[in-house]
Amino acid sequence: MSKKELVKEKIGKSAMQCFAKFGLDKTTLDDIAQAVGLNKASLYYYYKNKEDIFIEVALKEGEDFINSLQEATLLKEGIENRTAFYLESRFNYYKNVLNMNRVSVDTLNKILPRFFELYNALMKREKIFLTQLLEKAAKEEKLMMTDPENTASVLINLTDALKHSVEQQAILKGETEIDYTQSLQDIKFLVSLIFTGIRK
Repeated sequence: MSKKELVKEKIGKSAMQCFAKFGLDKTTLDDIAQAVGLNKASLYYYYKNKEDIFIEVALKEGEDFINSLQEATLLKEGIENRTAFYLESRFNYYKNVLNMNRVSVDTLNKILPRFFELYNALMKREKIFLTQLLEKAAKEEKLMMTDPENTASVLINLTDALKHSVEQQAILKGETEIDYTQSLQDIKFLVSLIFTGIRK
């Protein structure tokens, strides 16, 4: 790592600790600068604002998480168990990424466009991984499937849609806590429903 990369990593870790403690909205660049041992002006050399820090660190952590999750998924027995475990685990991870002590709607609107632009690259990798799982099961004649790639894409898109739906409902109702229980149950039902139809 270069000196700049080491400093950015230190800033990122300190910032995420501040976000977890104060929430993304209430954390200031002064808080982050103090936590990392720099002055506020020095932070501007590395980042324009706290949202940029959050996005970069969240995506890096997301990439590390997905790598670990994919390894853990391969240890599960059976294609249905692997798929359900993968979808539920990624759901639980992503629901916490943008919930740093209740991020406000204004902050969400500010960070979401860039966040999703970067997140799309990660999602492509996720769809490739799930496609490969399904293709392997189909080749082993455990599934009747003609389009594993589309099936993988639909599974991930639908689980993300379930998460976004419950979040939007909470925002519209002005709720500060989001209950994801039903969404997780719906994911289990969705996987069970699909695999009932394609299992040999």
